[in-house]
Amino acid sequence: MKTFITWFVACSSLILSVVFQVQANTELSASNSSLNGWCASLRKQQSCLNLHLQLAENGRADSAYWVAKANARGTFEDADFTKAADYYQFASNQQHPDASRELGLLHYHGVIGQRDFVKAQGLFEQAVAQGNAEGIWALARMYHYGRGVEQSYQKAFELFTLAAELGSKPAASTLAYYYKVGLATEVNPRLASYWGNKARVKRLVTWNRSIPDYR
Repeated sequence: MKTFITWFVACSSLILSVVFQVQANTELSASNSSLNGWCASLRKQQSCLNLHLQLAENGRADSAYWVAKANARGTFEDADFTKAADYYQFASNQQHPDASRELGLLHYHGVIGQRDFVKAQGLFEQAVAQGNAEGIWALARMYHYGRGVEQSYQKAFELFTLAAELGSKPAASTLAYYYKVGLATEVNPRLASYWGNKARVKRLVTWNRSIPDYR
């Protein structure tokens, strides 16, 4: 009888393990929109965290990025930027553009140590190579302020333009200023108004403000 009980428990554990792994693999292959939709309900947030932690362990970059954001924002406990950086790094190593941008911001602002413009630039450029609008905007700011690079309004203007065309609201706002005052371009009230209006359109990309925006 004892042998049967031991066998039954072992089989049950194995079955549960297989079921959970199948679920994880299914979620891994599911679209981000489906997973995000499942997580939309507040009462499922803790379950969502557990699932993303499991999927991140299985190598899913989007889940590692999700967990990183939760740590940075203090969604479930006090914000932990060091832990967030680890998950951002994991996702960035898999060429996740949003993770590269956010990790770059941590280095740029010195949130996880001394400000490191070299690392920030490299991560922003990695995001830029993948067409990430906010990564382009972040790199443009480096040229605008001359942070870690030779200051160049012309280079910044080109990058702000590209980011704004890809839907970055902060870039659109800054580009409107460039056209308003004639910075690296001719004064153009029409384009200043155009990009100013774009910056106020809700459907455009919005900036993640979980990190203080200081220079």
